[in-house]
This record gives sequence, structure tokens and C-alpha cells, in this order.
Amino acid sequence: MYYVHDTVCDNVLYAICLYGSMMFDFKGSSYMVDMTTGIREELSAEANGAVLSRRERQVLSMIDEGMKRVEIARRLNISVHTVSRHRQEILAKLQVKNSIEACRRAKAMKLI
Repeated sequence: MYYVHDTVCDNVLYAICLYGSMMFDFKGSSYMVDMTTGIREELSAEANGAVLSRRERQVLSMIDEGMKRVEIARRLNISVHTVSRHRQEILAKLQVKNSIEACRRAKAMKLI
């Protein structure tokens, strides 16, 4: 399950449920369809940024820089538990098992 966020107010615009494994090297076009209106919207590289929230991208960037949970918490003025929760959400959304894989996948998707 993926959530596409509005970049202005960080509200959820779409909830996307994918069946089967995600193929990032897929060369075709991807679309979202609003089932109530039937409006079809092409998913672009800009839409990929909406897979993770702004805060999740911040946390992941700091993890990629090698920062520890305590350092990230201090820098963002949040608790260590909140940092851990963001990390768990990132791993789930990117369908990876650890932070190294998350950083690699996020870079491939141009999220960080």
C-alpha cells in the first residue's frame, strides 16, 4: 500500500494498492485512476516524491548521511521513538528490509 501526498498540505491524495512486486525499471506509463470520477492521472517522476512524506524524506536523507537516531532526533527536535517510527514507515513503503536498501531504493527513485 502506498500513499500519495499533497506536497502543499501533506494530506493524502491517493491510497494505492499494488498487486505483485514493484518493478522500478518498468519502461511503460503508469496511471492512477480516481474510481469516483474516472479521471486518469499519469504518474511521473515528480509524483514519486509523494511516496514518502516530507519528514520521511528528511529522516532518510539523514540516515543516508550516516546519522544515528539520537542525532536525527536532536536535529529535527523530535523523539528517538518518532525517528524509529519514521524509519519503520519508510521501510514498509519502499518494501525493503533495512536502511541501506531503503537509501539505495530511494536514490533510484530520486526521492533523496
